[in-house]
Amino acid sequence: MNYRDFFDDREKDMPFATGLESTCAYLRWFDMFLQAAVEKRQGGEDALTGMDLRRAAAILGSRVEVTQGKEITGLDGLSIVNVAAGFGLYDYSFFCLIMAIAQEFDGRYIKGYRAALDDEEISSPNFALAEELYSQIADDENLMDMGRIRSIIDHCPLFNITMSKKGQGGLMDSFEANRQLVALLKGDYLLIRELSRICNEVMGVSKEEVLVHKDQVKELRTYLDSLDAAEASFGEGKKGMDGDISFGTVIHITGGKSSGRLDIIRGAIGEKGSALIMDLSLLSLLDSEQFRDTVSDALVRVRLLQEELVIIADQEKDPAALGLIIRSSLEQLGRMFVLTSDDFKEVSQVLSASEDENYFRIKLSLPTAAEQQRLWERELSKIKTAKDVKASDFAGVYRLSPQVITDCVSQAWATVTAKGKKSVSREDIVDSVLANTTGNLDALSNRMPLSFTWDDLIIDPRQKKIMETLVSRVRNRSLVDETWGFNEKVPYGRGVSLILYGPPGTGKTMAAQVMAKEIGMALYRVDLSQMVDKYVGETEKNIGKIFDAASDGNVILFFDEADALFSKRTEVSTSNDKHANTEVAYLLQKIEQHDGITFLATNRFKDFDNAFVRRITYAVHLERPDE
Repeated sequence: MNYRDFFDDREKDMPFATGLESTCAYLRWFDMFLQAAVEKRQGGEDALTGMDLRRAAAILGSRVEVTQGKEITGLDGLSIVNVAAGFGLYDYSFFCLIMAIAQEFDGRYIKGYRAALDDEEISSPNFALAEELYSQIADDENLMDMGRIRSIIDHCPLFNITMSKKGQGGLMDSFEANRQLVALLKGDYLLIRELSRICNEVMGVSKEEVLVHKDQVKELRTYLDSLDAAEASFGEGKKGMDGDISFGTVIHITGGKSSGRLDIIRGAIGEKGSALIMDLSLLSLLDSEQFRDTVSDALVRVRLLQEELVIIADQEKDPAALGLIIRSSLEQLGRMFVLTSDDFKEVSQVLSASEDENYFRIKLSLPTAAEQQRLWERELSKIKTAKDVKASDFAGVYRLSPQVITDCVSQAWATVTAKGKKSVSREDIVDSVLANTTGNLDALSNRMPLSFTWDDLIIDPRQKKIMETLVSRVRNRSLVDETWGFNEKVPYGRGVSLILYGPPGTGKTMAAQVMAKEIGMALYRVDLSQMVDKYVGETEKNIGKIFDAASDGNVILFFDEADALFSKRTEVSTSNDKHANTEVAYLLQKIEQHDGITFLATNRFKDFDNAFVRRITYAVHLERPDE
């Protein structure tokens, strides 16, 4: 028996057509090692020799060379040679990789291992068997170098090492191939089961134009290009100017969950890119061994498929888990993305442990009115709408994130379809917006019905004109703030406030309802009895919760009988006076900071604190009607 029983000499000029073909060819070569070991143990006279093994290796090496520069379809598996080279595996370490994947391709290899060692207890390859098989072609120098190579294998994510009872580093330590690697070599590009549990999606980048955060997209794209250029200049390790190896960069994108964080990445990595998106909150539920193996699977997949790794770490409570995956990712990949819905200080704390990582942060705010209008136009174009539906009407009033706009349109269409209607009206869109933007306030205040119109409100025409001016201001606030540039001139206190005052029964609450309906926003009555608390500091906390819940500016806060809370400050004679004044001062601060709309109603306007009156944008006096 010789190498010709396994290979044809004419093969040396035949390039590999697929990655799977190259893997199967090297498995044939591995078959020769097993056969040679068995024949040697049995004392066969025509046993395969080291020369036969080297001649077969030369044929494979020739095929690798003629394949270089030729297109190999990735649909039929990755090239085992390219995989090994990408992780720095050559000679003995490459042989161990082939040995590890062999039993995953064909379970009958276990019988070959047992026959080669004449040991029926073996259930997976170990380093003793690997050294015995490889020694058939290794010289003394190769054998002496196996200790160093073993260290490379231990730290390579393509291998899963199981220690023997004698401890790590022993010849009886067994090894297996990473499960994600095996799937990709076979041409299975779907997420393996273990990854599918914690990955929200594998994102093929959409060709749909990115309509928001274009400046941030450009900034991130430029930064990624600079990293790619640095990697091309310095090589795999990306050595810094001082010669030290730089671990890489964490790209930290903060913003709400629906703020378009993924759109930033889509736009930055381009149409041909893709990303593996992992949810750290799900990953943290795994036990330590599952966590380690799953992270390894993810890193192997991302590196082999040249994807971007994106970690969703929204309100994550386990900084240790985040630290582990960040360090592992930087060591293996050189860079990664972390998406959070807040500032997430733990990210900075994790990075502060090492000076080698770079930290690049993008903080997202809500899209501009112009960007929101483009989003509304795109989403509305996908459905049938009535003639009164205009994207500019919604973009000018509401401050919504990209995903919320998409959800509002799709929900409105689903609702009218279920009712048998053929098109979506403006009221349908408004109802959908209200349903998607008021959840945080439902537990803190009472939402009021909006059943009244201008026709129901009989008041002095001059006072009505003030109310109409307020409605117009809110509807056009994006024009005034952004297009006309008032945002830059008035960076603080851009909210709109109105006080309705007059005797009981003059229509203050009705007036608030009419304006809210005209604007198209939900009106929430703040229950002052629930806000005021006898304990020091609790009233301020309750006030803060209300304003925080309304911080997106898409609802109207209505403080009825507001004089109970907004009364004049008194001279401090007791500790109670001091705390009461503190509460009033805190309210002043929140009113000024709030960018949304606030309505106040009172029967006792004269009791209002003068500082409040100065901060009120509009005041409407409602009197008892005459005949």
